[in-house]
Amino acid sequence: MSDYRRRKWRDAMAVRVDVNGALDSLVGPGGITAAELEALAPRVAEIHSRLEEERRAKLLPFAELPYDKRHVREVVALADEVKNEFDTLVVLAIGGSALGADLLYRALRPPFHRVRPGNAERGLRLIVNDNIDPWTFGAILDEVDPRTTAFNVVSKSGQTAETVSRFLIVRDRLLKVLGAVDYNRHVIITTDTEGGELRQIVNDEGFRSLAIPPGVGGHFSVLSSAGLFPAAVAGIDVYELLAGAVAMDERCRSASIFENPAYLHGAVHHLAHSEKGRSVQVIWPYADSLAGVADWFKELWAESLGKRYDRSGREVFHGQTIVRAVGVSDQHAQLQLFAEGPNDKIITFLRVEEPGPSLEVPQGYSDLEGVAYLGGHSLGELLNLEQRGTEISLARRGRMTTTVHVPAVNAFTVGQLLHLFELQTVFVAALADVDPFPIPGVEESKRLAYAMAGRRGYEESKADVQVWLQKKDPRFVI
Repeated sequence: MSDYRRRKWRDAMAVRVDVNGALDSLVGPGGITAAELEALAPRVAEIHSRLEEERRAKLLPFAELPYDKRHVREVVALADEVKNEFDTLVVLAIGGSALGADLLYRALRPPFHRVRPGNAERGLRLIVNDNIDPWTFGAILDEVDPRTTAFNVVSKSGQTAETVSRFLIVRDRLLKVLGAVDYNRHVIITTDTEGGELRQIVNDEGFRSLAIPPGVGGHFSVLSSAGLFPAAVAGIDVYELLAGAVAMDERCRSASIFENPAYLHGAVHHLAHSEKGRSVQVIWPYADSLAGVADWFKELWAESLGKRYDRSGREVFHGQTIVRAVGVSDQHAQLQLFAEGPNDKIITFLRVEEPGPSLEVPQGYSDLEGVAYLGGHSLGELLNLEQRGTEISLARRGRMTTTVHVPAVNAFTVGQLLHLFELQTVFVAALADVDPFPIPGVEESKRLAYAMAGRRGYEESKADVQVWLQKKDPRFVI
């Protein structure tokens, strides 16, 4: 493709945001006004200057991932090795490390790609295991052939209990089937560059490994080796994925709220939450291929913005509850609540303009108007007509929506979409004056679980568990 045609294609594939559905001009009183957005301009300029300064100081490492050519070359080189050795890759991870890999696979591989083992040409079958439910994990172990399966163990800290426990089970099975010499090639570990238990295990046993760059937490790791390696093994063009992220990054370097899609979309969601009482955000992709994006976004938004304290230590209990909906299915499941229940929601539609193959509905039953009108339309056309109808119906009821327009689902557009949401999240965190990166609300439950499992150093937490259990009243357990 010539440079000119490539530029034209990139322009045609630009992901765009439309926030009209949240404005008073469409939803009436209670909607966001243009004046309210314009009034944010001085604060946005200040935040933009600070974020740019933090980028120059390498304090936003997730934002530099799309530009890290050495990192992606290492990922692709190892992925090429693995594709030539196995037919299945099982990812053992949790949280963002799993959700990122899963969303890329679901979006960019055919729906039934995972049904049968793969190969180097079509990409390996990918199985992403997140939860530690033994019913599911046991079924995965029964399904795959250990002789033709590789396992990617992903943990930044190197001591994530849910991940390490599954690794120990897999290691034991591989040793029994393959022996101490041959099993080594079946394990690829993705962890911290230098520290942590898994890095020590890599050094001791010589497993092949990849590093998650310093400062990149799980909920911002989708464009690191945690997400890119499984994607590349599955046959996804990760260079094109990162090119999409770079294209979005370039569009989001403007300080103007009306030129920067991450700022415009973020500002509307911030105002909807902080000024208009929309404490719930519904993320609603209409295309099945983007359902994994909704699952991933839930974690990104919840962990980044759900904070008890702001940066100054003031108690704020900030954050929106995230609800996931998918396609016309949830028009028949949740729309009644969204349309006529509490007006406490802002809905983000993900609309794919070309959602898939052109499956035209044939003409038939011309004497039955409730059937005949469908003839000549395609399923993709009907999908988007339903989305637009839902958007208009909600606006007529004063319900706020925004729409992210995705021209088609491919690696370039998905890269844009993910980077847009990451930048938007960091921007909204700045507007709310909360730190999007630490997740202290998750740590206490881990300490309590460690204590109950008998980990040394957590004896005090075990005592806390006993005190809590003793407070339970048996009258209320029936």
